[in-house]
Amino acid sequence: MAELTVAHDGEKKNKRLKVKPIVGLGLKASRKTKWLVSHRAPKSVDELNFTARNAQGHIIWWNVTPPKTEYWHVHHELGRAYAFEVLDLLNNPNAERDQERVLGFIMAEIARWLPSVSGSAATGIADGFFGVISEYVATGTASR
Repeated sequence: MAELTVAHDGEKKNKRLKVKPIVGLGLKASRKTKWLVSHRAPKSVDELNFTARNAQGHIIWWNVTPPKTEYWHVHHELGRAYAFEVLDLLNNPNAERDQERVLGFIMAEIARWLPSVSGSAATGIADGFFGVISEYVATGTASR
């Protein structure tokens, strides 16, 4: 649990997480997020650099060609960039509707893709992607 302090109004707070006791039930936790959305932010999944469509028009959620280097950090930074694209899409007020499941579809496809690159630096793409997403889920923000 996050480190908490008690404010004068009886609510418990930390820097990013606000927690209020609910008698007999537990705690009500809330977090405000702030996200700077560029005018170039994706508005649909088709604008993500790592998605594509097959001949039938179905979305391919993880269409990634790893860089031709075994330098893990290059792959890691690419994964981070992909994660920021997703977060830009999810936080874009001008994005198409019904984006709630996008992250789940992408993560499932990454899980299916990982065995094909096991043992290579390309696993860094997933590490970078999941690192950014984890930071965002835990804190409501992520450091670019």
